[in-house]
Amino acid sequence: MHILLPTAALSIALTGAALAQQGGSVSIAEVKAQAFLERSGRWSDDLATTKTELRNLPLPTSPLGEPADAVLVTLVFQGPKNTQSSRALARDMATLSVKQTKGGESRPLVYRALGGFHFNDAGQAYKAFMLDEATCAPLEIEVKVGRSRKAQKLAFACDEAKPEAGGAAKEAKGGQAGGSKGRGR
Repeated sequence: MHILLPTAALSIALTGAALAQQGGSVSIAEVKAQAFLERSGRWSDDLATTKTELRNLPLPTSPLGEPADAVLVTLVFQGPKNTQSSRALARDMATLSVKQTKGGESRPLVYRALGGFHFNDAGQAYKAFMLDEATCAPLEIEVKVGRSRKAQKLAFACDEAKPEAGGAAKEAKGGQAGGSKGRGR
């Protein structure tokens, strides 16, 4: 046990030294967002660069050609080729913040720290996460690492409510799809 701690500390120090020697700054290169297309099981093109209006995506009449209410966000980081960044050094840690605005109120969906990037031959590393039921209100994604910062706004909007799953089945059984039965409203 006493041998493992100094070895781990030495490993972290050497990784940090290797990054510093190679100009080791980590930066955010790109923020991509793709909708999950529910009929075909495919991912859309990058919504951050599309000229398609991002309105009513969960509906069958979606401008993407099929319903989509989940979003895959991929973060692309740039750093020294063929290295791994430290999970312990603040300069190599990224912060991620995702907020969604509904009814004039901004609420946080995701806030986390990311580190330990494994850079490939091109000096890029990737992190990704999924947001479910996220395509009916604007999203703001912000990533910071060191002095590097990227913000991406996705102007999602819906004119009408997404049909509730199983609503017709509940009504057919004599229940209420809205769920307000017995609440005195």
